[in-house]
Amino acid sequence: MTNIGLLGAVSVGKTSILRLFVKYLKKNMIETIEGGKACDVNKTDFSGETVLNPSNPETDKETKTVHPNRVMFKEKDNGRAHTVFAPGGDRTWAVVRMGIITISRIAKQIVAVFAADRPLKEQFEFFNDVRYFPKQIYLCFNKYDLIKEDDKEKFLKDYQEKVEAFFGKRKIKIKDVFITVADTNKEFKEFNDNTVRMILDIAKSNA
Repeated sequence: MTNIGLLGAVSVGKTSILRLFVKYLKKNMIETIEGGKACDVNKTDFSGETVLNPSNPETDKETKTVHPNRVMFKEKDNGRAHTVFAPGGDRTWAVVRMGIITISRIAKQIVAVFAADRPLKEQFEFFNDVRYFPKQIYLCFNKYDLIKEDDKEKFLKDYQEKVEAFFGKRKIKIKDVFITVADTNKEFKEFNDNTVRMILDIAKSNA
C-alpha cells in the first residue's frame, strides 16, 4: 500500500488533481493512457471542502479545503490498495495546518504541487512552514495551460530550476517531475493524462 500526499499552497489545484483522477477511474479512462491499468475506486472523501460564503452559495462558490480530502483506490490485477491525500493550503488556519502536518508525516510519498502560472515566492512560503519532508519527493507543476509566456518550455525550465534549488538547500532530492493540467481540457489532454499518470506511476513504483 502506498500513501501519497499532495502538498502545496492555496489554489494550486490539489483537489482538482484528485477529482480528475477519480473521473478517469470511474469512466475507465485510466486504461487508455500510457502506462495505465485497470483500477477500482474504493472510497472518496471530499468532505473537507467548505464554501467560503455559505450564506450565499449561489453567488460565491469559492471553497477552502479545511480537512484533507482523500481518494482510496485499488489495482485490479494484484489487489494493491493506495490512498492519496490532499490537505488544504491555508496554513494560517489551525485545523488546516494540523492536516498539513499529519499528511506530511503519514504519506511516505510526497508530491510538492506548484501552480505554474503563479509567482514562486508565496508558494515557497508554504513549503518553508512544512518542517517534515522525506529525503526524496516528487514535483508537480500544475496549470500548464495558464502560463502566459510565449515560450512555455523555457519558462517552465527556469521555474523548475528555481524549485529544485529551493528544495536542494534542504537536502531534498527530486525523484521525478510531472507537468499537469488538472481541469479537463481537450486542447491539453496530454497534460490531463499526465495528472492521472502521476498518481498511478507513484503508487505502482512505491508499492
